[in-house]
Amino acid sequence: MKSSKIALMAGVAAGLLASAPSWAGAKLKIDDESMIDLGFRVQSLVIQREVDLDGDGSWDDDTDFRVRRARLRAKLNVNQYVSAFIQTEAADDAGGTGSDMRVIDSWVNLMYNNWLQLQSGQTMAPSSRQTTTSSGAMLTIDRPGINTKNLTWGTRSTYRFATSTLSQTDAGLRGDNAVRDVGAVLWGTGSFSDTMHLKYYAGMFDGVQDADTDDNNLRFTGRVQFNMFDAEPGYYNLSTYLGTKKTLGFGASYDMQDEVAINTVGGGNADYEFWSVDAFLEWPLGPGYLTAEAAYSDLDLDRFDADAAAAQGNGWYVQAGYYINKWQPWVEYEEWDGDAFSGDFGNYSQYRVGVSYFFKGHNANVKLGYEYTDPDENFSGTTEDDTNTIVLGFYTTY
Repeated sequence: MKSSKIALMAGVAAGLLASAPSWAGAKLKIDDESMIDLGFRVQSLVIQREVDLDGDGSWDDDTDFRVRRARLRAKLNVNQYVSAFIQTEAADDAGGTGSDMRVIDSWVNLMYNNWLQLQSGQTMAPSSRQTTTSSGAMLTIDRPGINTKNLTWGTRSTYRFATSTLSQTDAGLRGDNAVRDVGAVLWGTGSFSDTMHLKYYAGMFDGVQDADTDDNNLRFTGRVQFNMFDAEPGYYNLSTYLGTKKTLGFGASYDMQDEVAINTVGGGNADYEFWSVDAFLEWPLGPGYLTAEAAYSDLDLDRFDADAAAAQGNGWYVQAGYYINKWQPWVEYEEWDGDAFSGDFGNYSQYRVGVSYFFKGHNANVKLGYEYTDPDENFSGTTEDDTNTIVLGFYTTY
């Protein structure tokens, strides 16, 4: 049954590839120094999943269509030192935000030079490699489920290719601004030589400001990234460069905020702490290019209640792909070990495999993927202890 569904989705993908249009953006020149760059991003998914539709505690087959991301953006380059960016989104995601239009990015960037820049406004907190990776250039269908363990995305894990929250891994702790945070980041990037490059971030954000605690403390986030051979310049990285780079990178991130919740178990207030280390490789291999990325993360919430205990812990992921002649097969594995008070709640592993076809690089591509999710305890409210998901995704960005 699964093989027939995969074949059907592959056929749909092939038909769309044959009729794929070309894509273009728009740049409006204001004067000799100033310019507005207009763009968009649309990611549409067809999801074949297992879900309890009738409430009997067992899985039923279900096909779901979802707009994962639909964004309009505008960047204003005032001159070589000042720029501004605004991005809206109407999309369904694992947080259940619905499809109402909202502003997710709005910031001003001041640049003294490449090594010294200040970005202020609503932006992505640099708490891991994935939070500094563009959603328009992901290796698989979406980000690893472990990626949402940081405060920006809700101290939880996701499954079904990041379209559902794995409830037994959810601490229920959210920052005040969904999927982004408001604050300022001092950052910079530069090279020591042709083959040695550094990028750093140091941020201060609102984080959680509505907790029933004594103080509203700020959130502090930092990241450092070192690349050999080719650099990864700019605020955001890519998860695959499609054979345009030869680089080996290592990064480390730290994210913390004091007194984010009441500790209902030990008394007093609970603190948030998240850190990660990561590695990235894009390398020529035979007739194509190998891409690989891995990260280890640790989340500490002082086990302020049973949900927080199951959500916190540590885990890792690894993903790899091979790009050749516009095709890129890929695989991914991740696992998380929670600190539940009893049992194995919060523990899980996930396997993903798929293939992507790029008919105009990251501007236009299609991806087909399969995911197997295996929690150590049954899914909440069911008698099921694993689930399968197949996703066909269509991606455009400019």
